Amino acid sequence: MEMPKLYKPANHIRVVTAASLFDGHDAAINVMRRIIQSTGAEVIHLGHNRSVHEIVNAAIQEDVQAIAITSYQGGHMEFFKYMYDMLKEKGNDHIKIFGGGGGVILPKEIEELQAYGITRIYSPDDGMEMGLQGMINDLLEKSDFPTGKNIKIKKEDILSRDYISIAQLISAAENNRDEVKELLDELASVANDNRSPVLGITGTGGAGKSSLVDELVRRFIYDFPEKSVAIISVDPSKRKSGGALLGDRIRMNSIDTPNVYMRSLATRQANLSISKYVKDAEIIAHAAGFDLIILETSGIGQSDTAIIDHSDVSLYVMTPEYGAATQLEKIDMLDFADLIALNKSDKRGALDALRDVRKQYQRNHNLFDLEIDLMPVYGTVASQFNDPGVNKLYVKLIELLNERASLNLSSKINLKDKEQEKISIIPPQRVRYLSEISETVRKYNQWAEKQSEMAQKLHSLAITMETLKEEGKESEVDSLRAIYDKLVLELNPKNLHALQTWEEKKKNYSDDYYVFKVRDKEIKIKTYTTSLSHSKISKVSLPKFSSWGEILKWVLKENVPGEFPYAAGVFPFKREGEDPTRMFAGEGGPERTNRRFHYVSQGMPAKRLSTAFDSVTLYGEDPDERPDIYGKIGNSGVSIACLDDLKKLYSGFNLANPKTSVSMTINGPAPTMVAYFLNAAVDQQCELYIRENGLEEEVDTMISEIYKQRGTKRPHYNGELPKGNDGLGLMLLGVTGDMVLPKDVYERIKADTLTKVRGTIQADILKEDQAQNTCIFSTDFSLKLMGDIQQYFIDNGVRNFYSVSISGYHIAEAGANPISQLAFTLANGFTYVEYYLSRGMDINKFAPNLSFFFSNGEDP
Repeated sequence: MEMPKLYKPANHIRVVTAASLFDGHDAAINVMRRIIQSTGAEVIHLGHNRSVHEIVNAAIQEDVQAIAITSYQGGHMEFFKYMYDMLKEKGNDHIKIFGGGGGVILPKEIEELQAYGITRIYSPDDGMEMGLQGMINDLLEKSDFPTGKNIKIKKEDILSRDYISIAQLISAAENNRDEVKELLDELASVANDNRSPVLGITGTGGAGKSSLVDELVRRFIYDFPEKSVAIISVDPSKRKSGGALLGDRIRMNSIDTPNVYMRSLATRQANLSISKYVKDAEIIAHAAGFDLIILETSGIGQSDTAIIDHSDVSLYVMTPEYGAATQLEKIDMLDFADLIALNKSDKRGALDALRDVRKQYQRNHNLFDLEIDLMPVYGTVASQFNDPGVNKLYVKLIELLNERASLNLSSKINLKDKEQEKISIIPPQRVRYLSEISETVRKYNQWAEKQSEMAQKLHSLAITMETLKEEGKESEVDSLRAIYDKLVLELNPKNLHALQTWEEKKKNYSDDYYVFKVRDKEIKIKTYTTSLSHSKISKVSLPKFSSWGEILKWVLKENVPGEFPYAAGVFPFKREGEDPTRMFAGEGGPERTNRRFHYVSQGMPAKRLSTAFDSVTLYGEDPDERPDIYGKIGNSGVSIACLDDLKKLYSGFNLANPKTSVSMTINGPAPTMVAYFLNAAVDQQCELYIRENGLEEEVDTMISEIYKQRGTKRPHYNGELPKGNDGLGLMLLGVTGDMVLPKDVYERIKADTLTKVRGTIQADILKEDQAQNTCIFSTDFSLKLMGDIQQYFIDNGVRNFYSVSISGYHIAEAGANPISQLAFTLANGFTYVEYYLSRGMDINKFAPNLSFFFSNGEDP
């Protein structure tokens, strides 16, 4: 196929791009938005998991010509129609909607969506016929119309803070200023009399300015919910194509509120940090009466100070990686900035950098009469939940705004709270833990090689001495014995023992049964399986080595299952008496999946229920009638929103039975799902206690009274119970065991149940961050929750339930080869270990709760 030529837009085209709600598949939209940008358009990228409301609001505030969306998670019919309806409702149906979803969106659905009003849904066939550039050319050609031209906006529209009018006027100022010059002059006089405080934020590219803006806005809205904020964000245009990535909204999650307006501007000139249209945008924001205006520039060099002319308070954002301390003397903003944020201060060397920047600020401002710690330089980690450094910066910012703009703002943040102490996931002194592990493994392998060579020498000497002894040469044997005795001292005693017991080990595995202990329980397992032809096939086959060197090298580097270095597994044999088959299900509501579980587990001695959750649940949201949510409920997984849902999901399966285990494929909301599961299991055992003691009528009366007082209907299982479901878990719907049983009885049942439940929760948030995108909290906060769950497991003796499934499978699905999959997965596992150790947990108590999940493909 011939490569199509790039389309040359006649107008400045602006496009909002995103992946749909609850959709972590952002690879396609990232490819497409890069091509859109390189073809000359300005791209406002929102990232993945964006609701219709967020997308439409962004499109209106940014006054774009088009929206481009990928949807690979289902629910696309409702999603796209809802978007079209919302644009039409808000009077912006001129904005074109484009979409794609590979084979997920069927041809008939494409026809229906385009008939409804969606401009175009691109199919896989379109991709083959047109190519990527061809599809982008088509999108841009259909969107190539002017904005901000022939607009009918009055001064009152701006004064009433109408976002559509504000957006269109900013576009007019950018594209057709002469048409609106009179209105802008009018608004300028209003702005002079009604000036809002301006916070100017600038800094080096990649310093985390957008993330920091998001955190500052989040705190401002929390403190002053009645106040309004306008954010004007500037990003550079590409000199070659004229396109621009206006990507600040990717990092901003607190701005989807009626009180915040955001407009992204491209410089439309190279090598500038501020667009020449910023002043007009500022005038419009002042006239609109926003309580705070935040102006964020694109990344700047050492000598750029343009932000100073626009701001009442200026904030310079940098990172600890600025080079030598002398580089600080070249940064012009250190002379002018009111505040400095040393962001990403969790990096190595951040404390030294913080000290150096404070010293430089002190020198530049001649503040030698003040302590260096009093300099307005703050170490921040904008990506960290409730970061103490950001809190200190924010409180100081409020002080300066009060001082410069004669305001009377008072923050609710108390810097004296214990919560303000900085918490590091990995302690600074342990940041080299992966390097230490690599070094340890290399040293171990070198040591193993040397020990193996030593063993081989000893073996050679032993054979020689045996031969000489047979020939009666005792004097030579004695001299060799002296050498042997000297060398054997250099062999590790454990390695010597391994050689001495090698034949015994071989015998243990050749016997019919192997006996070992797991958690103080003696287990006796047959060492072989019998084929159809009645041949005995060993489950564990040891090598036929006779050389001591080869034997020791194998023991040190591979060994049998259940022995160090555990290359073949941590247990001597696989568990018997349980079919490894998993019953995988997840569709619709909890009752539907429960019926499926009972169907696939009929006649099975063990119930191994593996649960897939829908994308609504995976992203921690409740099911809702809102169309962009409704279309995804129960799609490719079960919808679980409360404890009752989980009780229904696993009803009829005794969760404390040793032959029942549950696997839950969920990560962001994993702590919540674990809590649901444990409570459901406890309530099942409470129900069994109630039945065994004939308390059914008494408890039923108590529950009925509870619901009578609430004035609501008592919840129930929808539909008939499937075959095999005896109703276990449904008696206490809407209540919990502690509400109907004496406290001592409930606590005893709870303590006993927690020691018996079996299963796995995926909960691997590091893998999510690397490969799957279903993160709903910051990584450090998610890790803290994982640590809380593990501590609870230790405190309550939950030993048969895995608190995390450290997963390589998804990393492989994201494109990793087997080697990098293994490397990432082990690195993630070591990170969890380091974090749990840093919290004071005993590795012998939490290690049994860790599991791994690899993709064992044949890709070389």
